Amino acid sequence: MIIAELRREIESGLLPAGTVLKQEVLAERFGVSRQPVRQALDRMLAIGLLRRRPDRSLAVSGLNGEEARELAEIRAALETAALRASMSALTDSDLRKTRRLNEDLIEEEDPSVLEELDIAFHKALYGRCANARLLSMIEELRRESRRAYTRQPKGSDDRAILHAEHRDIITACERRDTDEAALALSRHLQQTTARLTREG
Repeated sequence: MIIAELRREIESGLLPAGTVLKQEVLAERFGVSRQPVRQALDRMLAIGLLRRRPDRSLAVSGLNGEEARELAEIRAALETAALRASMSALTDSDLRKTRRLNEDLIEEEDPSVLEELDIAFHKALYGRCANARLLSMIEELRRESRRAYTRQPKGSDDRAILHAEHRDIITACERRDTDEAALALSRHLQQTTARLTREG
């Protein structure tokens, strides 16, 4: 329960990169002793959500440039594969849905709703991929990019870039140009993960 709640707060941006987590404060907050808090923090350290500082305290980790690049490469490989697998099954209705979602996305003010719209957009593009394991892997990797939504408020340059990148993907899909759609998606993912390196 402690891990799940802290992970949610980290991924939503409520606990930004660099925030120091203190055992005694968390124990009081969750109404438990320090032992389960210590175990939760050790687990979060092991999976990369936290980093140990020189003074031995634990802080919320952020992606550095190299980690963001690696994440972008992995996501691009998996998500372009899913898009290619879905392309022949994409319907005109699917593509109209992506356009509606993209227009809703440009106006949204709540980061959590922005995330939901973005997830729905991508699912509409390659949800017809028949490989359930591939889609599951994509969803897990998306968790590492969730903090980017807090970095692109309505009216910002980042939000406009997100909208334009989505539009490029849709246009290529409407032309049934698989290679161009995959390239546009790959560029989009590079931008998305780059936003994560601005947190620290």
